[in-house]
Amino acid sequence: MDTHPASGAKRRRRRQLPVIVLAVTTVLLAFAAGRQAERRAGRPPAPPFHAGGELFPEPAPAPPPPNAVTADNPMMLLARPKYFSAARVSSFARNGLNLDTVSVPPDGQEAVLADLKGPGAITHIWMTYRGGSENLVLRIYWDGQADPSVEAPLGDFFGVAMGLTAPVSSLPVQCTSDGQSKNAWWHMPFNSSARVTLTNLRPPDHFEGTDVPVRHRDRFYYHLDYQSYSRPLKDLRYFHARFRETDPAERGKAVTLLDLEGEGHFVGLVLGNRSRTPGWFGEGDDIITVDGRLAMVGTGTEDYFCDAWGLRVFSEAHFGCPVFEGREIGDRTSLYRFHVNDPIPFRRTFKFEIEHWPWISEFPNTGRDYFSCLGFWYQKGFHRPWPRLGRLIQAEPWDPAKGRWRVAGALEAEDLGVVGFRSLKGEAGRPERVFLMPNQSGDHLLEFDSGGDGELTLALPAEADGTYDLKIHFLRAPDYGIVRLAVNGRPLGEAVDLYRAFVEMFPRPVWPPKEYVFPGVSLHAGVNTLTFIVDGKNPESEGARIGIDCLVLERKPPLSSS
Repeated sequence: MDTHPASGAKRRRRRQLPVIVLAVTTVLLAFAAGRQAERRAGRPPAPPFHAGGELFPEPAPAPPPPNAVTADNPMMLLARPKYFSAARVSSFARNGLNLDTVSVPPDGQEAVLADLKGPGAITHIWMTYRGGSENLVLRIYWDGQADPSVEAPLGDFFGVAMGLTAPVSSLPVQCTSDGQSKNAWWHMPFNSSARVTLTNLRPPDHFEGTDVPVRHRDRFYYHLDYQSYSRPLKDLRYFHARFRETDPAERGKAVTLLDLEGEGHFVGLVLGNRSRTPGWFGEGDDIITVDGRLAMVGTGTEDYFCDAWGLRVFSEAHFGCPVFEGREIGDRTSLYRFHVNDPIPFRRTFKFEIEHWPWISEFPNTGRDYFSCLGFWYQKGFHRPWPRLGRLIQAEPWDPAKGRWRVAGALEAEDLGVVGFRSLKGEAGRPERVFLMPNQSGDHLLEFDSGGDGELTLALPAEADGTYDLKIHFLRAPDYGIVRLAVNGRPLGEAVDLYRAFVEMFPRPVWPPKEYVFPGVSLHAGVNTLTFIVDGKNPESEGARIGIDCLVLERKPPLSSS
């Protein structure tokens, strides 16, 4: 007798096998019979459900509602009748040859690209050319107006500021071929006429030293597609675009990007920035005022352009950053934000401002960057005329020091003569002229590291004998010490603690200068000595350095004799 467990299991499996085979065969026969029944009924076989081997029922629509069908997506709209005719004005060669361009000489005269009769609408503009667009101006005049409703540098109109070239992939604007092929799809209706012009502000020597062939210099390829209507449009809103440049941004005041009067709706802008401060330029908030009432305040420059934590190159349907060169002085940034799904209506006025706030600054509106803005809106009637674009700052030589500001009447500390210094660090503590922006008068300061025990003496000139109020603009920082003053060897005033801790969200290297006033200082005409003694520090401070921005001397009037 075989009592091995494995042998018993084998016998049981052999007894169960016929039963399993019979069950599987029955299911397959039933499935095959169902397929044959479907074929006899003229229907293709349906796959089985995963549970129970059931067959899918034949699909059928639910009963439709009684309403008439309406188009509810863009592809359905294509099937609707079109009650307009379509045509194009272009630069095709009328002589049948292949140079399909027009010449726009660099003499500042307007060349007419299209002169259309209405009613109708411009629906698409395509253009390409050789050379930058920083000095080309596109204008569009609606319904016989003498002043343009659209006036824009050509590159900005196609989504990229400051004459730069970059790809763009948005709803109203697309640029391909590394930005050289430019397309705009704004819908621009008119009733009686539309005149489109291009002005070439390039200097005559613009192409000297370049590899642009002569046949392509100051010549332009373009298409302008439009629709023609049989009857005027009622309650028409005209497309507008205006360009503004601010250079430099004004200290203490937000930059105005757009300032409108009338009734309409704002639909977007293209912003250009060129920085004169190192680091991140865009802590400034957007500020939108509608009909005299503050309507929107944002949380940062990149936030308005729908990005976060700084910027990088990207291009989306409604927002993008085609150009981001970096965070150094002179770097350029180009941004767009199109309010296609979220236009902002106005009934009387519309104003768009943005703060200019470099990261390094504690205070808003303290940069002096270049800003440009091309704003887009639709309006009932026409906006009041604005000054013509006769020159474009973006095409002029770049000056990183433009707008450099100084405290009125100040003596710059870095320009005063160093009479002597002593530091525990020896030569390593030598006072240094340091470039720092944007809150330092003259963009520089004088920095001195005492090492914990030292002093710095500067030459202090005075125009005449007398009593003066001495105002010193000191910086403060987490590693600054406590300073005492002496003039011509005599102690002056109270010690000043220049320690200031970082704020958690804003780890700046130093805080902006603060004015400290020392009244009643006796000076003689000529050179005096001003000594900064640094031999102590706040217990929280990490060092014993000082930073001096500038000094102001205000002479007190002599007392009158009785």
